[in-house]
Amino acid sequence: MHSVTPLSTPPVVNSSARARVLLLVEDEQSLLRAFAHAFERSGFEVLQAIDVPSALVHWRRDAERISIVVSDVQMPGPPIEELISVVRARKDVAPPILLMSGELRGTEKRISELMQSVNAFLPKPLRIDTLRAEVERHLAVLPPG
Repeated sequence: MHSVTPLSTPPVVNSSARARVLLLVEDEQSLLRAFAHAFERSGFEVLQAIDVPSALVHWRRDAERISIVVSDVQMPGPPIEELISVVRARKDVAPPILLMSGELRGTEKRISELMQSVNAFLPKPLRIDTLRAEVERHLAVLPPG
């Protein structure tokens, strides 16, 4: 059983405009489909992205509705830091960001900065119930809409 590394406590925000919309970013198609299906069965609307550019398209279109971002770290294309930066720049309170990865690559400084910029890190391989519990934990601090 892998443990989740909580990196911060998510702030309490008004969730009325962002009720249970998950932005899921994963380049492995089978994982993306499996995770999306599981969250949809739990009542989430899931916006699926296979990389940072497609996640940014969703973000620019639906930022006000997104209640949480869950993303793989290691993907082809632009680094995950680009998405994190855009999400964190939102004018009101940004949604929690959870990262998942089987391996973190880069310098010690990069990894440290990455961990400080998100709410939690979940190591892969990852069970869907572990991911769902962590998502629910972060959304639980949001008052009812």
